[in-house]
Amino acid sequence: MRDFGYDVSDFKDIDPIFGTIDDFKTLTQEVHNRGLKLITDFVPNHVSTDHEWFKKSVKRDGKYANYFIWHEGKRLSNGTVVEPNNWLSAFGGSAWQWNSERQEYYYHEFDPSQADLNYRDENLRWEMEDTLKYWLDLGVDGFRVDAFAPLYEVQNVSLDEPISGLNVPASESDYLKHIYTTNQPESIPTLSKWYDIMNEYVQRDGQDRYMIVEVFSTVDIRNRVYVTGACPFNFDLLHMSDAPTGREILDTIMNEYSHLPTGKWPNFVLGNHDSRRISHKYGSQYVNVYNMLLLTLWGTPTTYYGEELGMLEAVISWADTVDPAGRNAGPERYQNFTRDPERSPMQWTPGYQSGFTKGNSTWLPLALNHTSLNVQAEKESQEQTTLKLYKELVALRKKQAFQTGKFKVSHVDDYIVCYTRESAFDQYLVILNFGHSAISDLGICGATSATVAALTPGVTSTEAGQRVQLESLILESGHGVILRLDLRT
Repeated sequence: MRDFGYDVSDFKDIDPIFGTIDDFKTLTQEVHNRGLKLITDFVPNHVSTDHEWFKKSVKRDGKYANYFIWHEGKRLSNGTVVEPNNWLSAFGGSAWQWNSERQEYYYHEFDPSQADLNYRDENLRWEMEDTLKYWLDLGVDGFRVDAFAPLYEVQNVSLDEPISGLNVPASESDYLKHIYTTNQPESIPTLSKWYDIMNEYVQRDGQDRYMIVEVFSTVDIRNRVYVTGACPFNFDLLHMSDAPTGREILDTIMNEYSHLPTGKWPNFVLGNHDSRRISHKYGSQYVNVYNMLLLTLWGTPTTYYGEELGMLEAVISWADTVDPAGRNAGPERYQNFTRDPERSPMQWTPGYQSGFTKGNSTWLPLALNHTSLNVQAEKESQEQTTLKLYKELVALRKKQAFQTGKFKVSHVDDYIVCYTRESAFDQYLVILNFGHSAISDLGICGATSATVAALTPGVTSTEAGQRVQLESLILESGHGVILRLDLRT
């Protein structure tokens, strides 16, 4: 738990703080009993230095000797041994750590307690394939592949990575262009093999399996992932400017649609455990309109827990910081790197520890507003809430127009993004105001009148089920509305 479980010490067991393998089997069965699917995290890039493989590799024990990226280092003219190159860890500082027992450096893309695996070793590749089969045999329905981009490094580790030119300290990851440590060509064939293994289980029992890949990269890299059969996360919406215009938002979406390989299915992400919450990035008044965007696009929406409530971030002091990315940056710069604020506990109730635990403390401090912003309060409110809207949007996604219907842009400007989702059976108009002031005369979106299907909290000029004239409809900043249109005859 040096990096919250991403420092895996055993690929085929459950950490006792979470339960046992039998507990996991029960969970899987209960999930399936409810008609749901269970996807597990697969962390293939690295393991904990507490892992048995690493301990054996340190001792050069048989096949395990080359399971990791080892190097004797570079000897200077004065006899001093230093790191073999200038590679930097994503968490800051050198990506090489000296091991005194083996008398060599090992490579770590992340924390020094997370040693990178050597995928050029055939035995290691077999071990990871066997890991996938283990969990598929336990009944999981797919995998989220973690940290895919750094899976391989170039073989020639004497190569220094070029300087990026960015104005950051020389110890920070962004100081270099990571051309030798990310997105190497060997990664795609390895991913294809993993997908083929998963597909073998599909052929056996006819049950769907799904593989989604964490890769922060450009559309061309994503498309290479699509070719394997797996789906890459599209994180582009996470990396927009601080106050994106309607045009920037739509351009980001259309960049995916226009480059998507034929027959492939897109997905979009607006929040995750490595990114600031919507309420922090854009302001809490925009949470609902972004949720409405995410759940009405063509493709799979990925929601980070708490965004369906509009959760705010917790204020995390240096003393309470546990994220290694933040700790490694030091007390003066930790806030630029820590991922703790968006990882505060889920807010269930206004009661003790917000219903997250009965224990004396939570793993991170709760957000300050947890007594007023929580699941119970939003469910019991007499008013429209973020959670109620989210449930309405989920219900709308059962309509064919939002599942497989066409996506057509009706209007876009600096404030407004407006599009239709339509099938042969239903047609909807989505109007979203990402601007900083109210918008009236929404006839610009291509319709004159329609029936309100859903609207964000605070829209006072109409209500769900009401027939409205678009010329008289007013949308305040951060509001949105979904209108059911009359089918064309």
